Amino acid sequence: MENVSSIIPEQDFTCSFADLLKRPRHAQEPQKLEPKRTIIRWTEEEKTQLTALFKQGTNVDEIASQLNRPVDGVLGQIRKLGLRRCKMLTLEQEQFLKRDFWLLGVEGCAKKLCRNRSTIAYYAKLLNLKKPTRDEVDPPIPRCLLPYDMVKRVAILQRKSPTSRNQVEDAVVIFYDKNGPSTSMMAMHLDELCAALDRHFRRKPGVTASALMYGYKAV
Repeated sequence: MENVSSIIPEQDFTCSFADLLKRPRHAQEPQKLEPKRTIIRWTEEEKTQLTALFKQGTNVDEIASQLNRPVDGVLGQIRKLGLRRCKMLTLEQEQFLKRDFWLLGVEGCAKKLCRNRSTIAYYAKLLNLKKPTRDEVDPPIPRCLLPYDMVKRVAILQRKSPTSRNQVEDAVVIFYDKNGPSTSMMAMHLDELCAALDRHFRRKPGVTASALMYGYKAV
């Protein structure tokens, strides 16, 4: 019969029906092991650099790039060091803080600058600013000083007294509570003020007065 295909002797028909029910086993590819991450501890120098960059307002990605550290590692170290970012003070606000923090403290400066109390406390610590207590000064201050207690203008009056031995002894210091024209708050003899400065800075009596009359060579 010409229509019947002839059996090719090279074909293999040894596979049984039971063999067809078995799942073929594929060779398992070896699992690629991820390289272990080596934990590199932070040095004190890196911590100092991180703190400085963070306080300057540098973003975390830039900090990680400069320190050659992963971003996750930088974030973890920031949390560990307890660093918190506050909105930067303007130059005027920083100058106000340096000038009046010893008078107003955290609460007063926060109210005056319309800033959060925690922000003022953070920058006061950063600038090493402290408000002394009333008992820390000699003589003790009877109450907390306020900005309006400070002298705004000073004038020197020469009395031209015939009993004065020199210009310092002849001069009177007049204090005003306003920058413009106003009545004087109080007055003090300049030689008495110089004597008080000598005692405070532990100088020999007459050093401050001599410096005023003869310059730095007298000190």
